Amino acid sequence: MTTPGVAERAGLPHGAVSYHFRGKQELLIESALHSFADALPEETFARMTSLDDMLGLIRAEHGDPEAIDSVVSRLMMETLREAERDPALRDRMSRLMGHYRALIADLVRREQEQGHVSGEIPPDGFATLLAAVGDGLLLHALLDPDLDAPGALEALDVLVRSSYEPA
Repeated sequence: MTTPGVAERAGLPHGAVSYHFRGKQELLIESALHSFADALPEETFARMTSLDDMLGLIRAEHGDPEAIDSVVSRLMMETLREAERDPALRDRMSRLMGHYRALIADLVRREQEQGHVSGEIPPDGFATLLAAVGDGLLLHALLDPDLDAPGALEALDVLVRSSYEPA
């Protein structure tokens, strides 16, 4: 795919695409980041008020293998793979994922302040673990159509609830 091809497919003059993007790589990076942000809207994370909400999000995203959007999921995985080779993409992805982890860590801190989560659990570490579980389940679901995602989510529920007392 070339930038003139992208412009033609979008019904735009090539100059408009060239004006906004310095080349095909930048266009692909912006497209991938936009898709990533659309798949996991920041507002969804910002509206969460409890770890139950967080677990519900993970269940909604991964509990039913048929509900997983394989195109978006594969795009996300390819974007992560490309980030290994492209320092600019790696930096942008790192900041985006770090922002999501910070939102989760803030949620954990609020739950700790309310006495619902043990103060012994490092919020940033817990956030990284929950994000990694979501990413890992997605990867496994893409590779293994027979994956017992509901069983994995049940195990996650038990693990999280061992340190969590919902209000």
